[in-house]
Amino acid sequence: MKHLTKKIVTAISIVFLAFFSILIIPAHAPAFAFSPADVNTLMTTGDCPDCDLSEADLHDKDLSGAKLYRSNLSGAKLYRSNLSGTSLSGANLSGASLSTANLSGAYLQKANLTGAYLQKADLSGAVLYGANLTSAALYGANLTDAKVKSTDFTGAKLKGSSITAAIGLEDAIGVDLPE
Repeated sequence: MKHLTKKIVTAISIVFLAFFSILIIPAHAPAFAFSPADVNTLMTTGDCPDCDLSEADLHDKDLSGAKLYRSNLSGAKLYRSNLSGTSLSGANLSGASLSTANLSGAYLQKANLTGAYLQKADLSGAVLYGANLTSAALYGANLTDAKVKSTDFTGAKLKGSSITAAIGLEDAIGVDLPE
């Protein structure tokens, strides 16, 4: 009887520990939307085309000249970062925080910037041909000499921006000029 009780207690303990580990341990494991390996590649080489950097915290970083074309940067924190001359063509930057970022001369052809936060961002001389800036917040953004032909600004907030100094504005989509 004593031996049987010990086996029952051991079995119950094992079941309890297995159940406990399933519920508790994963809650403490880090969960990343981005690939830590991709972030490491970007930080060590300065380039990461076709990478998953979604929701990565890259604020205040110098990523100037980086090759990030076709990368997923949706929801990424890039505020105050230097992205001048960076290749972001075809990248997904939807919902990304790019406030006060330097995107001067960046290549953003066909990039998805839907709902991105670009308040006071410097987009001077950026190439935005065919980019989607639907519902983006561009309050106070510098768009001087930005190339915006076929860029979709539908629902974008442009108050205080220099949108009228952009090149190809007559061929942009959904531009609602601020008063």
